[in-house]
This record gives sequence, structure tokens and C-alpha cells, in this order.
Amino acid sequence: MLLVRVDDHVYDRVEEIVANSRDLGMTKSECTYTILKVLFGVNKPPKDFEKIRELTIKMRKGLF
Repeated sequence: MLLVRVDDHVYDRVEEIVANSRDLGMTKSECTYTILKVLFGVNKPPKDFEKIRELTIKMRKGLF
């Protein structure tokens, strides 16, 4: 199990995606898992490590 804290924008987007996917019965956990799966699927090791470090640095600097 992985518990994560997200900002309001991310939370609102996940809520919106789940609400618009009622026909699938999607949960917030499933939505979040799918997003992470896509990130790791597109960026194979070691690129996933490098990409996540890059995005973390940008996030901390307020660049996104």
C-alpha cells in the first residue's frame, strides 16, 4: 500500500477523471495507479529514475 499527499489541483483532476468515468466504476486509487503505470511505462529504467528526479526538482522550484 502506498499513501500519498497531493495538492488541490492534482486531487481535483483525479476527482474529475473518476467522476467522468462512472461507467467504468473507477476509483481514485485505480486512477492514480493508472497514471503512475503510464509514467513508468513510458520512461523505462533508468530513465524513469532520471525523469522523476528532474520533475521533483522542477516541482520544488515551483516550475510546474
